[in-house]
Amino acid sequence: MNKVKENNVSYYVSKFINGTNQAVFLTGKAGTGKTTLLKQIVATTHKKTVVAAPTGIAAINAGGVTLHSLFHLPFGSFIPDNVIPAAGELSFQLTTPKTLIRNLKMNSHKKVLIREMELLIIDEVSMLRADLLDAIDNILRYVRRNNNPFGGLQILFIGDLWQLPPVVKNEEWSILKNYYSNIFFFNAIPFKQIDLIHLELEKIYRQTDPDFIDLLNNFRLNKINQTDIDIINKQYKNQFSLLENAGYIYLTTHNYKADKINKQALEKLTGTLYSFEAEVNGEFSEYAFPINVTLELKEGAQVMFIKNDYSGNQAYYNGKIGKIDSVSDDNIRVSFPDGTPSAVVEQYTWENKKFALNQDTKEIEERIVGTFVQYPIKLAWAVTIHKSQGLTFEKAIIDISQAFAAGQTYVALSRLTSLKGLVLASPVRWSGPETDKALFSFAQSKTSVNDANKKYSTASKQYVNNRMLEAFNFNGLITALREHIGTYDKDANKSAKQKYLGWAQSQIKNTQTLVEISGKFQNQIKSIIKSDEEDYLIRLKERVTAAKDYFLPLLKEKQDEIESHINLVRKEKGIKKYLKELKILQGIFYGQILVIHKAEALCGAILNNEELNKKTFQSIIETIKKPDEEKKVEPGKTKKSEPKIKTSLITCALYKQGKSLEEIAVERSLNIRTIENHISNCIEEGIIKISDLIVQERIDEIENATTELNTPFLKPIKEHLGDDFSYPEIKFVMSWIKYKNTVDKSNI
Repeated sequence: MNKVKENNVSYYVSKFINGTNQAVFLTGKAGTGKTTLLKQIVATTHKKTVVAAPTGIAAINAGGVTLHSLFHLPFGSFIPDNVIPAAGELSFQLTTPKTLIRNLKMNSHKKVLIREMELLIIDEVSMLRADLLDAIDNILRYVRRNNNPFGGLQILFIGDLWQLPPVVKNEEWSILKNYYSNIFFFNAIPFKQIDLIHLELEKIYRQTDPDFIDLLNNFRLNKINQTDIDIINKQYKNQFSLLENAGYIYLTTHNYKADKINKQALEKLTGTLYSFEAEVNGEFSEYAFPINVTLELKEGAQVMFIKNDYSGNQAYYNGKIGKIDSVSDDNIRVSFPDGTPSAVVEQYTWENKKFALNQDTKEIEERIVGTFVQYPIKLAWAVTIHKSQGLTFEKAIIDISQAFAAGQTYVALSRLTSLKGLVLASPVRWSGPETDKALFSFAQSKTSVNDANKKYSTASKQYVNNRMLEAFNFNGLITALREHIGTYDKDANKSAKQKYLGWAQSQIKNTQTLVEISGKFQNQIKSIIKSDEEDYLIRLKERVTAAKDYFLPLLKEKQDEIESHINLVRKEKGIKKYLKELKILQGIFYGQILVIHKAEALCGAILNNEELNKKTFQSIIETIKKPDEEKKVEPGKTKKSEPKIKTSLITCALYKQGKSLEEIAVERSLNIRTIENHISNCIEEGIIKISDLIVQERIDEIENATTELNTPFLKPIKEHLGDDFSYPEIKFVMSWIKYKNTVDKSNI
């Protein structure tokens, strides 16, 4: 094996992800490339992957979803015990395993997604609480019908535990301390049952000065001594003027401090004030906004980019500071103090994603449910330490006088590329709280290269063995057919599908034969695995290939039978739902075919000491044609795709038919908030009249409140109006105001 690869953490992370089912913790100091590796894994792994994070902003930055939305988690605290301790009245919600599952509101589509998921990546895991992870573990075991840790799902945890810690209130901790020695994620119960692979990226890309790197590491591990304090305090400069020193940014601990500095600095500039409103579409919570909705700029304002230049010209990068060189209603140009060429700022689109299982391909697909469009810059005379996480600065004034978490000091200092660009707002006198012994012990438990090799060898064999057995376990086909037969539960006069019960019963009878044969083949696989001979993988690959050649034509035949039945009943009335059920059933057989192909490819990859990646597996998928993909097109003609109808227009059409929002939500299998967003979009486009929804008196009250408060956010308007007004009402009126303003402008 290549010695460079052997000592490369990225290499081992990829190997464990693509060739095992091991849980992996990927850590590393600030600036070591954790986010880059995350994106690389998502782009290359063959596994059905979902990315999530503890907070909305962290989820948007990672290109994923929040853990709460993915698993429908309740807010508050979770205890891993069904007996609630006597604690008097509580000001927070307390959930037990029993109440968690009893109150779980998760639709069938989400459950199928979670069952099909092969890899969950949790980013910014330093902020993930142990009790929250235990709640996730309980949900995964329940939904996946698997009592192994995390329901048998592989999880890649990414983060630096020495940075921002989990937040737990004193009242919550008074209960949770009975179950956890500390609140960090690694204290969750499943870690007592699994062998976690702990890998650390060590090459730092942000800093190059070894003395500064050593200093940062001492702050990170809270090992600072008087020499460190003396070195850092040399950077203290009394009466250092932020406005008189171009290119510096002020890092502080609290939002109000940063906002005040930015506001005062902007007001001192004498030029024209320009405002740029973000365009928010679909579902995008204001709590997850990556930047302010309203961007106010003047010529000469100091700004910071919060995204890399996606044009590829590398004119700017995430964290680069510059000055507004010129600004107009439709053009922003930024110049830089380092002498690099000025850049025209292009708008950036942030995406709020959800994940769904494609019933045809059986792959997990991203679905963009909302977008936030704004210029990727913010006023940058000051920013909070929390919001600076992941950014890089050449120069910064740091105020850590009110640091409330040990990791804040390290995060702030590690944003800088060198000590030369650091100015302290006040001398450092605080060495931080005593390091948690459990945290320090866990941080030291890294997996060595030698151990990684041994563990990979064992884990990859176990993984391939399990995948071979799963590939030829056809019990799921019988279960799906039985569940399908259970839906023929109406009188023949009331349901057109009822007369096809005999067809469904014949399918289960024929498939039962396949299950019996596959069971015998599984015994052969078990026998080969049990032999544990040196060449057992070669024998396993040979048997799997032979079995594939035997079973695939039979499974394809079952697919074709369902397709023929679909074509038979397609023209009947009142069978739309039935057709959908048949398509799902057909997809389940197709999914089994995919699993067999993947098992063979995986076995070959492990045998050749290679990785099965997304590109290789996609090429396999392309060779498998589903029945509806094989329909021939007449020579000289191309298949026309049906134009897609905006989903909001479908909702509006149903509303105009006289259906309530609740009825539409049920009919479309969408949550009520999504339906409200659709209605809001249609109001803004002038398709629905606001007067059809709200009486004029209430419209006037809401409009007056929006004018008085001059804010794009719903919450302050709701607080101003009180409980007599609902959030949907306010949202609808604000959409109507936007529509009215658009019409007014077009008439000028």
